[in-house]
This record gives sequence, structure tokens and C-alpha cells, in this order.
Amino acid sequence: MNFARKVGLLLLLVAVVAVLAWRAEWSLPSLRWFFSFGATPEQIAEAEVTRVLGVEMDLPWWREQQREVVGYAMCGLMALVGSWLLACGGSFQWNPLTVRRFARFRSIGRGWLSFRLFLLLVLLAMLDQALVGKRALAVRYAGEWYFPAFRERAYSDRDFGGTEEQEANYRKMRAAFRERASGDLVILAPIPWDPTFDSDEVSRRALVERDGKWYRPGGRLAYDGQATQFRGEDASVPLRTARFRKGLRDGTTSLFDARGEFAGREEWRAGNLVESGVIGDAGEALGGAWQELIYPPAPPSFGSWERLHVLGTDSKGWDIAAQVYGGLQVILKASVLFVVLTYGIGIAIGCMEGYFGGWFDIVSQRFSEVLSNVPFLLIVMILTANIGLDKISLGTVLLIFCLFSWMGVSIYLRSSTYREKARDYVAAARVQGAGTFRVIFRHILPNAVSTLVTLLPFSIAGLATSLTALDFLGFGLPDRYPSWGRVLDDGTQNLSSPWIVSSVFGMMVGVLLLITFIGEAVREAFDPKKFTTYQ
Repeated sequence: MNFARKVGLLLLLVAVVAVLAWRAEWSLPSLRWFFSFGATPEQIAEAEVTRVLGVEMDLPWWREQQREVVGYAMCGLMALVGSWLLACGGSFQWNPLTVRRFARFRSIGRGWLSFRLFLLLVLLAMLDQALVGKRALAVRYAGEWYFPAFRERAYSDRDFGGTEEQEANYRKMRAAFRERASGDLVILAPIPWDPTFDSDEVSRRALVERDGKWYRPGGRLAYDGQATQFRGEDASVPLRTARFRKGLRDGTTSLFDARGEFAGREEWRAGNLVESGVIGDAGEALGGAWQELIYPPAPPSFGSWERLHVLGTDSKGWDIAAQVYGGLQVILKASVLFVVLTYGIGIAIGCMEGYFGGWFDIVSQRFSEVLSNVPFLLIVMILTANIGLDKISLGTVLLIFCLFSWMGVSIYLRSSTYREKARDYVAAARVQGAGTFRVIFRHILPNAVSTLVTLLPFSIAGLATSLTALDFLGFGLPDRYPSWGRVLDDGTQNLSSPWIVSSVFGMMVGVLLLITFIGEAVREAFDPKKFTTYQ
């Protein structure tokens, strides 16, 4: 079986296994990513609760079905490509010139070593929740085995002998099982923390009210941030969690019942209640003062599994190693979509510009010039301000990136196509009756695309840098996405905790160096002055 058919078989198997796993409600590492575009099960459950209360949550029906629709579409497209490669890939053979270029690339030691190290990072990132995550890999309880990390459903504390309806805390459960010595077992991931919203060692700071607004003790500026109000009769049970802007509640306020479980929500604007939805006694119970929850940065620790932080924690109490790993996953996922969209659009338009010329070339070139003069950062800031950071998704940011990135690809393909279409082999293909599509994408493109191969690594490096910079400035992805930029920003705000900035900076520099070394080796290997068919 040749290379094309092997790739086709792999694509077909990945698509089939991803669909079967989704239908069986299994959450397999990396394969679950195909069905991750849309509302999470938690968001859908919250929307159902608010509908019972008669409050319409800002979650349209297509958002609830988006994960399934997008997942099936991506898997279907992958299966079609794989089937086509299996059926038509028998005649595929590497061009001898391409084989010589690959051999040249392997002979460049630094680039080849960087390429293998980068592949190792990709493989580690594909392990997903098997390597990083708060859900246990396996639980043996009452003689039965459970695999929470690989299931779509969330097991509650009651499923393992507890009293709470909330999702089980497997780190605490592991310690409890060890104390009971009952033979029950919890196997955690090597890094037993989620990249986001999984905190440790919380402390509280009560806010003070002055003139109807809330302030930090001794602070001159009104409080901006998240605050929690606990029940007066039990200070360990939260009553409300709200967002404050300029000392006033502004945004969504989550409410909890007597057991601390979600019971509804309220919408506030500048201190005024806009809408309310409450279940049980959450709205009637009296609470104490609003408190800011503070998670002081903790240095790296290698003690018990429940307190394991190999790179320490940030100011929110989130594990840095988990965030660095999650940020790498986001960049790799973004790179795949970015390359497919940007290079797909750029190659198609560039080839048509060079082949057809005339009015099509003039119009598309003027359109490219207009887009290239629009400030990218300004567009992101406008969208973030109007849509809201919480509603921004990775797909939204990537669409903006692709909208402003395909022009460079099309320029290279345009000039290469202009040159190649004058060759004799193009005239021979036309004489033999080859259609326009076949001439462009079967004959011209393989001879013109070598220049783009040298640009690919640097495009990925530029995407990683741009995503990190946007998140650092606060105009990138929301908190539900792990981000190197936010960790870097947190580290610069807490320079007394050097493990924060040093961890993410070291990882970012290492990855960018690997990509740069690969790009330099590819550029040297594909240099037409060294290897050309006209020698």
C-alpha cells in the first residue's frame, strides 16, 4: 500500500472511530475535538433550567445542536477524503525531485531534530485528558470499574458513595479511599488538574460598601471583578456569585440553593436587576458581605497527588503545567484549521489569478489590497467590544485571522502560476484535452506549491505569536480556553512569583525555536538554486 492509500485509510479510520465514540458517549483523547464546537453539556443543562423558570437564556437552538452538526460534517468530510485517497491513490508516486528535497531536509541535523521533537510535542498534545485533567482515568468502586475521563457524562459524588449531587472531586476521593483502605481505587492523570476553572487554595477578602458601591478594604477605586456572597447561616455554602463593574453588579449573577448547587441566575446592568430566575430558596436566603476569592500563587510542589503542582499555580490557583499544556493544544488545533482555511483559500485564488489574469486578476488584486490595509488588531477589538469576550470562540478568532492572511499565500501562487502556465507541459496538457480545473490543480499547482512549503512553518509560528499577544492584551479568547498569553500576563503582574512567567515563556520560546529551525531547514532543502529539474 503506497503513501496516499495509507493516509486515506488513516483518515477513514479516524472519522469512523470519532463518530462511533460520539454515538456511544465516549470521550476519546483528541477524537472528541471534532464534537467540541458548540455549547457544552453544562451550558445546555443550564439553559434547560432557565427555560423551566420561564427565562430565556441567550443560547439559540442551533448552538445546542452545533457540536453534533459540526462534528458529523468534519468527520464526513474526512471520510470522503480518505475514501477518495483509497480509491484513487494507487497511482500516486513521489516526484524524484521531491524525494531529493526530503533527503536534503533529513541531512540538516538541527532541522531534522527539531522536526522530531515537534512531532513528540504533537503526540503528547494528542493524549489530551489521558495526560492532563481533573477527571480520574479509572475508578474501582464496590467491585466495579468506571472511566470518568473517557465518558461524556459526569459522575456525581453520590455515584461513589458520597452525599452531593455535584460532580465528584476525584482528588479528594483518592485521599478518602486511601484513608478508608477499603480496596477502592482512583487512578488520576499525571497532571490531575484541568487547564481552566480548576483552582486550589482559595482565600477570601471581604469587600466594603460605600455610597452604594463596593470597594476593596482601603481601596479608592470601585471594585471590578468577580465576587461571591455566602450564606449567613453557613459561610462555606455560596449564595450568589456576581460580576462587578465600577462597584456595581453588572452582568450575570449565578444563584445557588442550600446545598450550594446551581439554582438559577439574574441579569444585572449597572446595579439594576434586569431579569431574574430562581429555584428554591436561593433568592430568599440572607447572605453576608460580598467577598473576593483570592488564590495566591503557589510555587512548584511535589507532595501528595492532591497538591501536585509541578510548575506551581498562578494568582487564580490554576495549575500552570495544565495551562501550558492546554495552550499548546489550542495552538496546534488553531494551526490545523488556519493552514487548511488560509492556504486553501490562498492557493485557489492565487492559482486562478495567475491562470485567468485579465479582469478577474485586477478585481481580486484590488480586493486583496483593501483587506491588507485594514488594521487586524482594530477589527478584533471592535468585535470583542460588540460581541462580548465571553461569546468569542476559537473559530471566530481563526476566521478573522484567515480573512487577513490568505493574501500573502495568493500573491506567491499568482506569480508562480503566471510563470508555470507558459511552460510546454501546460500547453501539452491543453492539447490533450485537459480541462481548466485539471490543468490548474493537477499540473500547475504541484510545480508552483514548493515555495509555499517554506512559508508554512513560519505561518504557524506567526499564528502562535499572534494568539499569545491577543490574549496577553485581553482581546483574544475567553477564559474557557487555556492561553499562554493570559498566563504570561498574570506572570508580569506577579513578578514576585517567577515560576509563572518563566514556565510559559520557556515553553513558548522552545516551541517557536523548534518551528523556526524546521522552517529554516525546509527553506534550505527546497531552495530551487540547489535542486531544480533544469540542472
